[in-house]
Amino acid sequence: MKNKKWLILLSIVLSLVLLVAAAAGCNSAPKTKTAIKIVMAPYFGSWLCTYAVTNGLVTSDKVAVTIDQSAKFDDQMLAGNYPIGAMNTAAFAIATEKSNIAFKTVGVYLAHSGTEATAGVAIVYTRAGSRLGSPADLAGKKVGVPGLQSGTASTFLGLLKSEYGISENQMTLVDNSPAQLIEFLRKGDIDVALLLGDPSVQIYYNADFTVLWNVDQAFKQKYGTYNPASFLAVQADYLKNNRDMVKAVYELLKKGRDYGEAHLVELSQKYVAEFGGSAEFYQNAYKNHYSVTFAPVEGKLETSVMAIFNFVKDRGIISQLPSTASIFEKW
Repeated sequence: MKNKKWLILLSIVLSLVLLVAAAAGCNSAPKTKTAIKIVMAPYFGSWLCTYAVTNGLVTSDKVAVTIDQSAKFDDQMLAGNYPIGAMNTAAFAIATEKSNIAFKTVGVYLAHSGTEATAGVAIVYTRAGSRLGSPADLAGKKVGVPGLQSGTASTFLGLLKSEYGISENQMTLVDNSPAQLIEFLRKGDIDVALLLGDPSVQIYYNADFTVLWNVDQAFKQKYGTYNPASFLAVQADYLKNNRDMVKAVYELLKKGRDYGEAHLVELSQKYVAEFGGSAEFYQNAYKNHYSVTFAPVEGKLETSVMAIFNFVKDRGIISQLPSTASIFEKW
């Protein structure tokens, strides 16, 4: 009888040991991460701030993020091909009224301000020696713009109208890529060119051209913040159903941004080795002209974003402004 009791007790102890071992095994097993694919811009600032994510130098316990880079990131988001990605301010504003997909902003993506200064990138250039002296001289002139429905164009045209009383129908607008606009300006086919991105930074230091109007600095003077050129956006339904996952992506991207900025010199050299150019140029561009912030859209930044949306509305591209509560995510 005693032997039987001992056998029963031993069986219970062994069972408990096995249960504890199994639980420990489950806890030590690698957790499955949610795979999420996002789309970002293919430019240096974006490459810099996503390098650590794409190369596994920073990671998340919750999500495994794959980053596709596309110059048509707006189109990709509007087509619903990605739940999270970059969208320029005007495209986002248009989407609030005309897209079948509802979006929310998680934060500012690309800012027209460097980490150390706001030399800007949305700048109106003319040829060196031009008789044009200020934006007030643009009525009746041929003006190159990089995308008539871009946020940069809407900001330029909105400020030009509010500050100088010149509407877009008082000028001849020539829509083309920044590179082509530079050639048009060089040949005298247009009077001025509104540029952005790296082409604008290149021309900023080129003695053949001169700055007629720094739109980004004018914007900052008027609204008290840098020009928020684009957002990190998310499909509203996806955010509603996967809030923790979206926040994990956001936090991972911020870690990637921090890594990129801390290794700016090293990574700019890697970028040049792959794509060409000058490492010093890209370091200067990121420090003084543009940067990635991922800042939440609130306070003065919210006011400045709504001002851009209003510029888009005043041009007749959208008919009404969205409510801030419906588009700006607050963590």
